Amino acid sequence: MERERVRDAAEAAAPEMVGESPAWRELLQQLPRIAASGMPVLLLGETGTGKELVARAIHAWSPRRRQPYVAHNCGATPDSLIESELFGHARGAFTGAVSERGGLFEAADRGTLFLDEIGDASALLQMKLLRVLQEGEARRVGDTRVRKVDVRIVTATHHALERAVAEKGFRADLYFRVGAVRVRLPALRERGRDILLLARHFLAQAALRMNEEPPAIEPGLAERLLRHHWPGNVRELANACHYAVRVAGARGLVTAAHWPDAPFAQAVAEGAGLHAETRALEERRLREMLHRTHGNKTAAARALGLSRQGLLKKLQRYGIAVGVGPEGTNPEAD
Repeated sequence: MERERVRDAAEAAAPEMVGESPAWRELLQQLPRIAASGMPVLLLGETGTGKELVARAIHAWSPRRRQPYVAHNCGATPDSLIESELFGHARGAFTGAVSERGGLFEAADRGTLFLDEIGDASALLQMKLLRVLQEGEARRVGDTRVRKVDVRIVTATHHALERAVAEKGFRADLYFRVGAVRVRLPALRERGRDILLLARHFLAQAALRMNEEPPAIEPGLAERLLRHHWPGNVRELANACHYAVRVAGARGLVTAAHWPDAPFAQAVAEGAGLHAETRALEERRLREMLHRTHGNKTAAARALGLSRQGLLKKLQRYGIAVGVGPEGTNPEAD
């Protein structure tokens, strides 16, 4: 009965959180107690495992559920803007600050602030975060007034933060502050037949957008899905399912021919060989550079002659988790 209650609560919070594997059931059973505790939570796991979904569920099950939930990716904002983004700024604090503006801490007051990819936070941001977490106070850039904030912090990372602390790349005091409760999310390949449960959900979701009935999965394709390594985890699976229905035109039955990835395709159309070869070469180059830079996206982007955002888009396109080596190993995985 308790297991069913937790599962139903999970489905209400986020349908993509549903699963029957032991690893996933264990996670779901922990979450209501973690949510009620009010303590800071650090979500650990590979890219695409559903950390933001879990953060939303923690908020939805917490006493703060009727207050704001605010999310921000620490790696997506440059250092020159991150302080203003999180803490706000006074009018005239810098060029372009034509009016005062509150930051995300103020926006999340009495609610939950989810900071994704906390492992990418710069030394300056780490120092600023530690202060607001210790004092419960935020000061806008260019302002002398200190504002009290009451915010529950949930953070997430795919980096091995303990290693970063040992190597002085991440503050130990901030690590223990944000990681009062640490929750590890299992990789999709560790969840067994949850892969098919999630695939059916995403296929039904895509079919609904097309005003179609949910398609079935061809048995042969189902077996391939269960054997796949899933480096991009749930995000990779969701993208592939939507592609199969909305781009490849799967109706009634999804087969390997509808799947976007070369390992699943039964054949490559004649004349598409050069394109496929180019994509494979680009993916290989991305993996090699990330392996060489130990998962440092900024260094990898610089070495490849890309902007950081350009690199992130390519990683998302290929479903590559940062830290994945050239042969599919993941030295950065927690």
